[in-house]
Amino acid sequence: MHLLVPTNWDRDLLKPLSGIEAEIQIFGVLPTSTIGSGMMGPDVPRMTPQHAGEYIRQAHEAGLTFNYLLNSPCLGNKEWQEDTHKELIAHLAWLSEVQVDFVTIAIPYLMEVAKSQFPRLKVEVSTIAHVNSVARAKMFEDMGVDSIILDANINRDFKLLEAIRDAVDCKLGVLTNSLCLYQCPYEYYHNNTMGHASQTHSQTNGCYMDYCLMRCAVARLSNPSQFIKARWIRPEDLRLYEDIGIDFFKIGGRAMPTEWILRATDAYAAHRYQGNLYDILSILDPKIGAVDIASGNRQAAQVTSSPPVHIDNQALDGFIDFFKQQDCVSSGGHCSYCQKIANEVVRLDVGETKKYADLLNRSLAQLSGSKLFSSIPASK
Repeated sequence: MHLLVPTNWDRDLLKPLSGIEAEIQIFGVLPTSTIGSGMMGPDVPRMTPQHAGEYIRQAHEAGLTFNYLLNSPCLGNKEWQEDTHKELIAHLAWLSEVQVDFVTIAIPYLMEVAKSQFPRLKVEVSTIAHVNSVARAKMFEDMGVDSIILDANINRDFKLLEAIRDAVDCKLGVLTNSLCLYQCPYEYYHNNTMGHASQTHSQTNGCYMDYCLMRCAVARLSNPSQFIKARWIRPEDLRLYEDIGIDFFKIGGRAMPTEWILRATDAYAAHRYQGNLYDILSILDPKIGAVDIASGNRQAAQVTSSPPVHIDNQALDGFIDFFKQQDCVSSGGHCSYCQKIANEVVRLDVGETKKYADLLNRSLAQLSGSKLFSSIPASK
């Protein structure tokens, strides 16, 4: 099997990954760049271009290939400005020079630039490009891309997955372990804000607020069925996707520690995981706290982490079979399947959950009321 595995740029990842019985490609990105990526700079482990080049060389020596992320969904039209365009060409040239194998891109124009000017770089379409139909998959394949990571929202739409597989010849992959809300209304905005925050030419110097993460966390904690509706794939269920013809499986989590990355990779390579499924799902906690409005302190006065979550993986055996016939896009409003499953397998501490959700809601109220900005008078 072929796994696309995150790197946090820790050299101690390379040897263990090379020993896993799977074809391993690792993916990573510098904290900031001209193009940016689908994660904000502060959440990306520190790495200089010089050290990144050496890391990529060591990955190759360990028998691993490297996929570099260029998957910001927007450049603010700066790709059409000569100075910025020269910077992005220089960045692509550097990637080719250090022998990166793949680049993952969300912007169609940049895919064409890479294919036209840097033919040794293979181009992968990011899940951020939302390839969620046969028509869209065929159009990207016509651009000459080498592979596509499908929109995670269609992970359990087996009829559509089969139709896309039948329609294109390029490699297809799915994201396995995201806890993002199913059909999240914040998704496009969230990707856009993180993309701009990770760009060196950002006019806001990387300014970013975890608004979307806070909203998503509140949604999950208020309605635990969202933990089940999220389009993760259990390690035990990968064979269903292999039977369809899915070529590779991406494990999200490049901001996670080395031990976590190895645990998740081992689980998906082995097609099984004993214990708490939540422990191998990729989710960023919002970096929030109660903003001290009275003192004018914009820093978090009290920061806390999310409450523990337990999802009984063994109790989910057979869970995926329901979706072989289900059409969630059109019938989800009348279906209680995920709620029923959540009642059986998701465990939360009620007290801790309420405390954390209250903190999130207070912070969100301060944001929606513009109280973060001291120069704006409070509305009556």
